[in-house]
Amino acid sequence: MSQRGGDVQSHLRISDKAIHSDLIPNGGADLIISVEPMESLRYLPYLSENGWLITNTNAFINIPNYPDYDELMKTIKSLPNRIALDADKIAKDIGSPRSMNMVVLGAASKFLNLPYKKLEEGIQIIFGKKGEEIVEINLNAMKAGRKIAEQNK
Repeated sequence: MSQRGGDVQSHLRISDKAIHSDLIPNGGADLIISVEPMESLRYLPYLSENGWLITNTNAFINIPNYPDYDELMKTIKSLPNRIALDADKIAKDIGSPRSMNMVVLGAASKFLNLPYKKLEEGIQIIFGKKGEEIVEINLNAMKAGRKIAEQNK
């Protein structure tokens, strides 16, 4: 969908209480995670007053009427709770250009109500069959994103 100009979204609710709907209402999201700046803004109505936006700043311009990049970034920078990072560059700098999404996850991890160790364990399980090198690449990408979030919060 996104490669043809459509949006792709997922709602994830984590709670120790019963959840009656998997959908997050407008103003109810504690966190929006996005790998593309325009997409991050598309979902701002969901963000709660104290919620955080975590977004990659590298635009994927795949439609002719893509908004002005500077205006997008101006809007993102106007948000009080945001981490905007060039996850593509960070991934490339650590030697793993394909792990941009793990950099974004690392930045978001600071705001998840999950122990960081559990995320590391999940990466080891998911990528374990691909070998220790792939596991380490993804763990390093996630650590790089986490470091950015810790420096910017």
